[in-house]
Amino acid sequence: MSPDSSPTDGTRTGTPTRRRVLQLSGVVGTGLLSGCTEEIGDELPANKKWPTAELTPGLPVTERTEILEERIEALAKMDIADEAAFEAAFDDAALEVESVERDRDVLTMEYRDTKRGAAGTLHDVASIAGAFAALLDAGYDVVALEVTILDDAPASFGAAEVDATWAHAYNDGDHSAKEYGELVATTIETTRQPPDVGVSPRE
Repeated sequence: MSPDSSPTDGTRTGTPTRRRVLQLSGVVGTGLLSGCTEEIGDELPANKKWPTAELTPGLPVTERTEILEERIEALAKMDIADEAAFEAAFDDAALEVESVERDRDVLTMEYRDTKRGAAGTLHDVASIAGAFAALLDAGYDVVALEVTILDDAPASFGAAEVDATWAHAYNDGDHSAKEYGELVATTIETTRQPPDVGVSPRE
């Protein structure tokens, strides 16, 4: 759990949230502060805040942060009001939800990645983070989402965590999708062990 985590008070009123703005405008995407220099050889400005995704210069290839941004924004616009809707949000995704449960003030989720080569853990966790933001925006009150990643191999597993304060900051416009995704991505942990293969001495 992030040391800065704190329970939310459940009252989030005032200016429209990011998800509502996206739904009304139909515009997906956030402004990118390029950080590109005008002359070759100039250095990027020193990063003075964390996360620093918005200070990363644009590249001609799909970056990790772009994957995070795309999946978070796609799921964050959905209407997800409860645990059942949260689980159903992934029906069309490449992940198979095993369980979604609430343990006091923490929401837990277990899922099996059925198309790891096509999507990847980062793609999945970004989708989950987007759906979690939508769930909190609807008034669901927990302090975090804990994710367990299952694999077909018994010795393979992973985990990730989404702090509710990050999701609220995204909904309120204080974090961009890239910044929110960057925070979530830092929590991903995976362990993969080679399978035991029995080999006789004569082999």
